[in-house]
Amino acid sequence: MRVIVELFIRWIHLVAAIVWFGGIFFSVSVATPMLRKHFQSVKSIQYTSAIRDRLRHIIRFTIHILLITGAMNLFIVALNTQMEFSQGYVVVFIVKLAGVGLMTLCHSLHIAVFNRRLESAVASPNFDASEVAKLQRKVDLFGIFTIGVGLVVFACSLYLRQMIGD
Repeated sequence: MRVIVELFIRWIHLVAAIVWFGGIFFSVSVATPMLRKHFQSVKSIQYTSAIRDRLRHIIRFTIHILLITGAMNLFIVALNTQMEFSQGYVVVFIVKLAGVGLMTLCHSLHIAVFNRRLESAVASPNFDASEVAKLQRKVDLFGIFTIGVGLVVFACSLYLRQMIGD
C-alpha cells in the first residue's frame, strides 16, 4: 500500500508540473504567435491576456500542489534512503529548488506584472505603441525565461531520480 501512495503522490506532482510548464509553453509558444498572426495588435493582446488570465488561476493552484507534493516527495526519498543524502544530491536538490523559485519569479513577472501592465496600456484610449511593444517584449522574455528555467528544473529532477536509483 505504501508504494501505491508514494507513486500516487509522485504522479500528482508530475501532473501539476506538466500543467504549469505546459500552460506557460502554450501561452508563449502557441497562443501568442497565432493570435499575433491572425489579429491586429490590440485584439491580439486582449485575447492573449484573457488566455493568460485564465491560466493564471489554474497555475496558481498547481504551484501550491507542487509545493505540497514536493515536500511529501522529499520525505518519501528521505525515508527510503534512511536520511542519507550524498553531497552531490544535496547540491542538485538546492539547484532544483532555486530553479523552482526563479521559475516562480519569472512566471509572476510574465503573467502578473508585465501582462497586466500590457493589458492596461492597451485599454487606455491614448496608448503609446512603443510602450506596448516594450511591454510585449518583456512579457515574451519572461515567458521564455520561465520555460528555460523549467527545463533546467526538469533536468535536475531527472538527475536526482537517477542518483536515487543508483
